[in-house]
Amino acid sequence: MSKYPLLEVALEVTLACNMRCLHCGSAADGNNRNDILFFQQWCKVIEDLNKLGVRGITLSGGEPFLYPKWQELLEFINKTNPKIIKMMITNAFNIKEEDIKFLKSINLSHLAISIDGNGATHDYIRQTPGSFKKSNEVMDLCDKYGLKYVVVTAINKHNFPIRTDILNWILKRKPAMWQVQIVNSFGRAGQLRDSMIISRLEYKQLCEEVLQWRNKYKGQVRIETADSIGCCHPITDALLGDDYEWQGCNAGMHLLGIEANGNIKGCLSLQDPKFLAGNVKETSLLDIWADDTRFPYTRGYDATKMEGACTGCETAARCKAGCLGMAYSLHGSIYQNSYCYKSIVQEAKSAEK
Repeated sequence: MSKYPLLEVALEVTLACNMRCLHCGSAADGNNRNDILFFQQWCKVIEDLNKLGVRGITLSGGEPFLYPKWQELLEFINKTNPKIIKMMITNAFNIKEEDIKFLKSINLSHLAISIDGNGATHDYIRQTPGSFKKSNEVMDLCDKYGLKYVVVTAINKHNFPIRTDILNWILKRKPAMWQVQIVNSFGRAGQLRDSMIISRLEYKQLCEEVLQWRNKYKGQVRIETADSIGCCHPITDALLGDDYEWQGCNAGMHLLGIEANGNIKGCLSLQDPKFLAGNVKETSLLDIWADDTRFPYTRGYDATKMEGACTGCETAARCKAGCLGMAYSLHGSIYQNSYCYKSIVQEAKSAEK
């Protein structure tokens, strides 16, 4: 038994996508990766994940509904172990009513639907006219058939000014959960960095507002944050909840990502090839997970190497630069993260003196 229990895995079943979202960390387009896994190879991955005791599997992309055998893969997960929690994250544009009925029939835990703003802003960020309308239609179908759905919003410069409009829409729509995250600087978002990434002060304001919203609307909607928001300050620790204490990035510790060509990474958000831990076509997934040297950025993290604002931080050993996808995409280093609520507050106080 590994000392790192595998909790959740994201399967990039295809990199192909029907949209060209401005904030896409994968820079996904209409093309899949080269040398992709065959269906039987994905089945072997599922069997190995079950042996590792995985709790949840998310079909991701690209756009997972473009993967021709997405239904068969979900059915195989059920056949392998019906207790594995199954999820999908989607832009919803290709989903049909029969798809929702199928997802309900195989007990999908929830469908995660990306929403980036009101109609005009969402469609602009997604570069797809009618996308917001289609997403709402799919949510209506989820309501009709009793399929749980959550909304995922990636905050960036385009939708930061209308964040309260998104909140008000969420309060009316009433998804099972609203997950708020910020855009990192990989992929297309990295190419458009100056026009996409919110400022550090905007980040600070967002952290404070999300906590206020969560407290104010508790009982009406569940509001959560992704790992790209907050660590090691009372405000951001409160965003994580009472039953969770941040102990550093979980990529390669309790989380895993598998790309469409079989490449293994601790997290699909870690786009740089340096985070590659192996490939399931060359090495058993079981052997990859058992080898600590394949995930040095978390399993061997050295908090004595902190850089930038993280240098000398008294919580560095616990924080470990927060979300490593955010840290590396911004600085090219896993040892500093300027999007840290604590350091932003400290800098503001120093400036006032």
